Amino acid sequence: MPALGEPLDREAVRIAAARAIARTLALVPSRRLPEPTHRDQQLFQLAAALKAPGAAVENPCTEWAGPFCARTTLDPFFSALDDVRSGNASSRVTIAAFGNSLIASDRIVDVVREDLVRLFGDGGRGLLLIDKLADYGPRARTGNSGEGWEVHTVGDLQPSPAPFGLAGIVHISKMPRARSRFRLSGETKGTLFWVDKGAGPIELRIDGKPLVQISPQNDGHAQSTDFTLPQGAASLELIAHKSGTVIQGLVLDRPGPGLVLDTLGVAAADASLFLHADEEMVTEQLRSRAPNLVLIMLGGNEVKRLQWGRSTFEKVERDFHRFIQRIKQGAPGSACLMVGPLDAVLGPEAPKPFQQRAELLEVIELELTISQQEGCAFFDMYTAMGGKGSLERFNARGLLHEDLVHPRGQGLDVLGAMLADSLLKAWSETPRAEQPYALAEAWATLVGSDLLPHETSPWRKAPLVTLLPGDPKDPLTGGIQRVLSAARAWTPRSEEARWLVLDPGAAHALPGTIATSGPVSLRCASLVSSSGTAPSQEPCLPVTLPALPPDLQDPLDRGVTLGAWLLAELVRHDSLVEPRSDR
Repeated sequence: MPALGEPLDREAVRIAAARAIARTLALVPSRRLPEPTHRDQQLFQLAAALKAPGAAVENPCTEWAGPFCARTTLDPFFSALDDVRSGNASSRVTIAAFGNSLIASDRIVDVVREDLVRLFGDGGRGLLLIDKLADYGPRARTGNSGEGWEVHTVGDLQPSPAPFGLAGIVHISKMPRARSRFRLSGETKGTLFWVDKGAGPIELRIDGKPLVQISPQNDGHAQSTDFTLPQGAASLELIAHKSGTVIQGLVLDRPGPGLVLDTLGVAAADASLFLHADEEMVTEQLRSRAPNLVLIMLGGNEVKRLQWGRSTFEKVERDFHRFIQRIKQGAPGSACLMVGPLDAVLGPEAPKPFQQRAELLEVIELELTISQQEGCAFFDMYTAMGGKGSLERFNARGLLHEDLVHPRGQGLDVLGAMLADSLLKAWSETPRAEQPYALAEAWATLVGSDLLPHETSPWRKAPLVTLLPGDPKDPLTGGIQRVLSAARAWTPRSEEARWLVLDPGAAHALPGTIATSGPVSLRCASLVSSSGTAPSQEPCLPVTLPALPPDLQDPLDRGVTLGAWLLAELVRHDSLVEPRSDR
């Protein structure tokens, strides 16, 4: 600091501001990701062979600090993960995954669950069904019941005699003393969701010994009965003593923190059919589960019904909005992530089996728009799996069922791995701005708000920018890219997207030169639109990067600091050359 009365060195003050921004945007050690497992490495290799590039989660910003995003749509979920990772959490992190036949047998989301449990611990098996819905598939998310039950789902053509709850599925005992047995693996907390209408006594037994006896009042309401399981128990048995007893699901959770993913997948389901569930029951059961993230994996059946003339875009749009709003009513503090549908083709009966369904891209765009309007993040599975022709490539490797709709085996695992990888990367790479006001103040100091008289707030929202060219594995380049990524509105399809372009001759020498010495003059640095249109007649701006303090040695920290400096210089130039009418 200068002596009393000595004028401040403006460049030193700006460097200090850039360093403050760098500290805020630095990688959080607790968010560092481990190396991929052997299984995930194999799945990523298979994805490359299938020409499935993956995709980033589109996570809109909800709070800005200068041009930097201080809060995102997925922050409620990310903060819950942080609490578990730091050891500060006392309860589980729960994901509620709604979907159709792609996840009805727990495939795709089982990979997501495994990858997240590896990092955040196992919170238990979550919401389970009385029995499997079909002869095929694993029994990891269900009990084992034999022949004592009939099942109804929101995807059935015929109406159900019993109301649906959160799972969209009910099991009704069709004989006295209908049973289902659940294996236990360290779970000590349970909840039974049932309907108190026409029910007889319901008994829960642990390892053959009585645990809970429920006596219905037959008042017609949905009920939830909580119970505690003894440590070390091996199995839980449910017995419905009267036929006609309606069970909507059974929850098994572990004590303490960890991650739980409730699979709420129903074959043939779409958003419209999920609305057939009883709204009050869904709301109360969602409140009981208190999910931190709601995952919505619908769209494939909407595409088919649009093509068959059984639905309209107006109905699809209206019912998606209603479905998301119903979820938010039961889980108002939850983050939301919508996953777009897969590639879709006409199928084996068509003259051209692999011709893409005409409504697919419109449904994807509609889901993206709805997610933005309802405050959800979005993952484009169609793009992630390789876009048009994806299913044909999956089929060529034997990873598609004969219906040309459903991937199978490792085809499903690849989709799950790409979704899990993108979600974890979004968590890892999203900066945590603990003090948004201080971040905004540092930016105002760095950019010089006095130079931006036409701005109400100094470039409050920055357009999408990226460093071109640059080696993402180079820590210095990675640091510059990090600050640019933090300064963007997540609108990858937006016409306002702009790119930071360095003159190739200077850019190739940039990392090594900055790492060893400074300052460095760039012959050309500019922000241009994604279509290549420059914002002014002078797109190339000579920039002299500052000499950094000798104590700033870490390449990534140097990169973030220089990235903040460079971005500010471009903003200052951009604002002085031409007032921005879109801000």
